[in-house]
Amino acid sequence: MPKKAEAKTESSKKTVKAKKETVQKDVKAEVETKKTADKEVSKTVTKKTANSVDKKINESGSKFDSNTYKEKVAEIENSILQKIKENPTITGKPFRKLVSVNKLMETGAHIGLTSRKWNPKMKKYIYTKKGSNHIIDLLHTVISLNVAYNYLLDLVKASSNMENSPILIVGTRGKTIKNHVKDQAKRVHAYYINERWLGGTLTNFSTITKSVAKFNNLILIHKNGEINKYTKKEQVELKKKTEKYAKYFSGIRTMKDLPKAIILTDPETNKIAIKEAKKLGIKVIAICNTNANPDLVDFVIPANNYSIKSVYLLIGLFCDAIAEAKGLPKMFAEKKDEEIVLPEVIKRKPDNRRFNNYSSQK
Repeated sequence: MPKKAEAKTESSKKTVKAKKETVQKDVKAEVETKKTADKEVSKTVTKKTANSVDKKINESGSKFDSNTYKEKVAEIENSILQKIKENPTITGKPFRKLVSVNKLMETGAHIGLTSRKWNPKMKKYIYTKKGSNHIIDLLHTVISLNVAYNYLLDLVKASSNMENSPILIVGTRGKTIKNHVKDQAKRVHAYYINERWLGGTLTNFSTITKSVAKFNNLILIHKNGEINKYTKKEQVELKKKTEKYAKYFSGIRTMKDLPKAIILTDPETNKIAIKEAKKLGIKVIAICNTNANPDLVDFVIPANNYSIKSVYLLIGLFCDAIAEAKGLPKMFAEKKDEEIVLPEVIKRKPDNRRFNNYSSQK
């Protein structure tokens, strides 16, 4: 091909390439302009929506009124305390105000599950239905707490081994609850299980004890440096084995005898634990939501066990009973509301409507 023709071809190629680049730049610029315009429109719409919502709230006068809320809670609390005063033997022993109704409501302890999930056997513990949810009668919650607290107090006091409490606390649902169960149990030297319940933990205790003994030996090997005698491959295998045992047996590795009572954060999640306890005559204390079967539990604590704050408070109160029996300081029981610090979770302002029906019928 002649040199002139080659030069002409190269020139045309460069021209086409330049045109393509120009078109691409124009398309990119157009896309960016459109994105910016969409963002501006979105901001404008959001502002308009927010303004219209605020306007509606102001017009309807349905903004949350903290004073009204406090008044309603105080009314409910006074009503509950009056009923207990009228029937002083209702708790078996002199009544103790372990926690205020205001604090229980703050944790959402009174809010049950949706009505389609309820167990009819929980009817006596349900106060009313609001919207799609059942509302738990806090009168029963306050009374049940007193009864369970006194039982734990007497049980630990009567125990021959005051170093380790004969109580097993079980909470296997949710990371926050698992950690809280572990921390509270350690605080009062009680046993705990915060991972999956292994079948036979109680009914096949002799086999579980052998596994716990292996776990304790592995811990000893790590502590005294004996693990360094093994090859690297064997060390890795031993560490994996130790971690596996630790997951299930950390809370019961010093438990040489069966517990006298078990505390459950959710009886529906741990039905196997209840069956084993019932076979052996071990008392069961459980936080029962509206979907539970109260016939399987010895001490029913009707409350919301789906609320982190509610479970946090109730487990703390049970552990305070153990602490009181041992002469240890309490964290929750008989403390002022401002002294009880609850975990930080997503907060929602209480709705006055939630309490209207409750207070009006008291």
